[in-house]
Amino acid sequence: MSLIIDMLKEDSRLVLYVRGILDISTIKTFEQALDEINNIEQLVIDLADLEFIDSTGVGAIINAIHLSKERQFKLKLERVNEVIHEIFDTLGVYYILEAMQQEVA
Repeated sequence: MSLIIDMLKEDSRLVLYVRGILDISTIKTFEQALDEINNIEQLVIDLADLEFIDSTGVGAIINAIHLSKERQFKLKLERVNEVIHEIFDTLGVYYILEAMQQEVA
């Protein structure tokens, strides 16, 4: 299984298109993409083509949220499919994102 991340930077906005599986076997790819982020005002993580996420992947998304506070950029999760949306909702990912984004504003 694999994870592919395509990046598109438009001025101070960066979009990460996440495709495949975000789990313990692919987490390094996601972390490397996050490490490359600098000088942006907004990060959009597009999850339309994310097929599966495990607890390690959810942790990586939460780490990205914390990184947004640390580096002072807005973070937005887009096009989350229904199954992953339910996981995020159940685990409080949206709550964490909302709380952290209020602190960045």
